[in-house]
Amino acid sequence: MIKIIKQGTKKTCSCDNCGCLFSYEDEDIENIYQGSYFSVSEMNHKNIVRCPQCNTGIVLKQTK
Repeated sequence: MIKIIKQGTKKTCSCDNCGCLFSYEDEDIENIYQGSYFSVSEMNHKNIVRCPQCNTGIVLKQTK
């Protein structure tokens, strides 16, 4: 009988800067916050992954 030891979570992404196609997992995602430090309501939350070839931050699409 086949059993899943660990479910796959790999996703793929391509870098617009260098053209690298790579896979990433949930632990590779970085959270960045942009906006005012004084107003929490004005802060903008984004998730990015870093390209392993050129280290460019790639903004991931937000899912609801």
